[in-house]
Amino acid sequence: MKQTKRLFLGCLASLLVLLSVSRAEGGDVDIDLTAMNSTMVYATVFNIVNNPLQYAGQTMKLTGEYTVYPTDDPAGTIHACLVRDAAGCCASGLEFRLAASQEYPPEGSEITLIGTLALDPSEKQPIPLLENASFIH
Repeated sequence: MKQTKRLFLGCLASLLVLLSVSRAEGGDVDIDLTAMNSTMVYATVFNIVNNPLQYAGQTMKLTGEYTVYPTDDPAGTIHACLVRDAAGCCASGLEFRLAASQEYPPEGSEITLIGTLALDPSEKQPIPLLENASFIH
């Protein structure tokens, strides 16, 4: 239990350092997940999904696997960027909506996105998603 707490606190401290460095450099990205290792990326996305109000309005950059979820919803297909933990056994992801008409890559492709984290209020629990997203090549 102590080792788990130490690991969590170490990850949290690393995240805070990365966030402060990103802001101090005057970058246009609040949270750059591409600068983190796979454990930190998974932990951060997991936290965003479970505590979306803390991250709303922040600009985020992330790399992950492009995944498509067909729905019966008239709004259409859900496009998401999945990230996996270091062991590859767990995945978490963020839905995204493109800012402009861009061609989607084949499902399963590695993508890098930048967008603003927003909340989809259509569900009881707000769902985080990247709005005005664009692919970075």
